Amino acid sequence: MELVGIGDLLIPEKFIKQGFSNFEKAGITLKTVEWKLKNYEELQNINLITETNGSEAYDVPDYILKAVSNANIIVTQFCPINRKVFDACKNLKAVGVLRGGTENVNLDYANEKGVAVFHTPGRNANAVADFTVGMIIAECRNIAKSYMNLKNGKWIRDYTNKGSVPDLAGKVAGIIGLGAVGKRVAKRLAAFDMKIIAYDPFIKQHPEYVEMVSLEKLMRISDFVTVHSRLTEKTRDMINADMINLMKPTAYLINTARSGLVEENALYEALRTKKIMGAAVDVFNEEPPCKNYPLITLDNITVTPHLAGGTRDAFTSSPCLLAAEMIKLLDGKESSYILNPEIYHKLFCAHIPKA
Repeated sequence: MELVGIGDLLIPEKFIKQGFSNFEKAGITLKTVEWKLKNYEELQNINLITETNGSEAYDVPDYILKAVSNANIIVTQFCPINRKVFDACKNLKAVGVLRGGTENVNLDYANEKGVAVFHTPGRNANAVADFTVGMIIAECRNIAKSYMNLKNGKWIRDYTNKGSVPDLAGKVAGIIGLGAVGKRVAKRLAAFDMKIIAYDPFIKQHPEYVEMVSLEKLMRISDFVTVHSRLTEKTRDMINADMINLMKPTAYLINTARSGLVEENALYEALRTKKIMGAAVDVFNEEPPCKNYPLITLDNITVTPHLAGGTRDAFTSSPCLLAAEMIKLLDGKESSYILNPEIYHKLFCAHIPKA
């Protein structure tokens, strides 16, 4: 059996080799190939294209196809695994994605071809949760804005929320999506003595200090609304003009998840007309946004360039996390990281030969 890892600028080949050394010890041939990109901006642009338009929007280079052509297992982070890749791999049985999102994999075609697909849920959950709390504080306490003004020689103490700068204690934090990130955000904000409410129609169990409510109620009563749902066709623009109009005029909206979850034009209008107090945004419909990008021009928003999940710990730990789950396929054991369990059970419960 052959496993081929596709390294990139954020998770180079060496980390995949280290993380999947357990496969090599089990007698699996371990190979890697580096996805050759000019810089991080090119990687980010390709990632945005695939997140928006799917895996088929990118033409995978021939040297990648050649490197994976004999693979039984492919491991990737951002490099797309689309029809072209599946068709080039006659022996492919499993694909592992080194992150929670799998927009760069054509899952429908994987099912059609009978290929099991793994992902790595929560691999950067701590990173995003930490960043989210930072964004909340930075926006409502004007940390980033005052820093920028001081660097420009301006001593400014009053901002758009003058007269209503809040303490976090006693305020209501509304968390949309109580998955790996959402739960961690809830835990962190509870430590600030905030009241935690959440909306997630798929969650079965939740911490006792979290009150589950409808999306409409969450938008109405929250002082801070923070978005952590997965982006699907059903959740796209779930925070639209109608939802934003339910918010308190003193409330803040935070998005460190996916730009498509929040209707950008609606958020812009709500901020421009001061219907809500402020926002903090790490993701945009267009990345990188230009200087005159509508949200960037506002004075009641804190903006960052898609940084939330980007810690060294999040990237380097991903191969180890995924490898510990994917190794189970050698013994046909259950894994919570598998996205198409019917395919997985059919392929691996009977065991794949290791040759």
